Amino acid sequence: MLAAVEIIAGAVLVVLVLVDALVTTLSVSTGAGPLTSRVTGALWRLLRWRHPRGREGTPLRFSGVLLLTVTASTWVLLLWAGWSLLFVGSGAVVNSTTGRAAGVLDTVYFAGFSTATLGVGDYTANQPGWRLLAAVAGFTGFLLITLAVTYLLSVVQAVVASRALAMHVFALGAHPQEVVARGWNGERFSSAFVQHLVSLSSEVAQVAEQHLAYPVLHYCHTGKAAAAASRAVATLDEAMLILSAGVAADARPDGSAVAPVREAVSGYAQTVAATSALVPTPDAPDAPALTALAEAGVPLADSRSFEQAVRAEADRRAGLRRVVDNSGWTWPRAG
Repeated sequence: MLAAVEIIAGAVLVVLVLVDALVTTLSVSTGAGPLTSRVTGALWRLLRWRHPRGREGTPLRFSGVLLLTVTASTWVLLLWAGWSLLFVGSGAVVNSTTGRAAGVLDTVYFAGFSTATLGVGDYTANQPGWRLLAAVAGFTGFLLITLAVTYLLSVVQAVVASRALAMHVFALGAHPQEVVARGWNGERFSSAFVQHLVSLSSEVAQVAEQHLAYPVLHYCHTGKAAAAASRAVATLDEAMLILSAGVAADARPDGSAVAPVREAVSGYAQTVAATSALVPTPDAPDAPALTALAEAGVPLADSRSFEQAVRAEADRRAGLRRVVDNSGWTWPRAG
């Protein structure tokens, strides 16, 4: 009876690990697998609880490396454990020289070198069916290692794209008001500024899709505010809110440049909220102050209409603040 339980438990564990790894590495629309999402989410919440938000250079900057290492290690160890249970339950593993039945630790050793395809050969299965399963174990180990390496490289590329987006936004301005003020040339918003907005809409959309494919991307803390994608996206969206409602109607850039950016930001926020372990945060942030823009000569809309627009955006801004806070940063503010 115990042997049957060990075999069933081992088979379930092997299938669970393989399904989780396949979903996590190959699916581009469902996020991480059930095991990976829970492990990385729990570990990130612990790391974020232990370290303050908004500070540069904290140990959180190592979170990405830690979480990716834990993910790959969890897959390997659980696959090893699953095959170990299967072979222990089988009782078919013997010493290839003496023919003596292997003990529990020797069987675990056999399962380990079988899944790692080492081919040591000092232990073997004495039944044809279990020999075949030993070969299957080697195939699953090779598959898992290949998937893990491919996944790690893909996440690294996504992290680079995420940092590039943040640096692009930061180059336009460290906070929303600065982004808008720098785009104003004294008479209108420059064509170069509008071109930046057009380019940023596609960059934000790309990073949103990468978050869907690799949810761990949200936990890859950069250690530098200027390279934090969540904070950059919030900065960009606040700047678009100012452009679309805070700037006088006759001075606003074309809506075809602003609207796609806001749509891309919506997709980003929805994707992160759906695929990451976010905890509740305070309500929407205060309305962005426009005093600095008035001093820079940017024509402004009626303050009452802007306040109404900000109130109408409360849910959207609260959702973005939640994303920013949960990524280990604070809401971008002027000053």
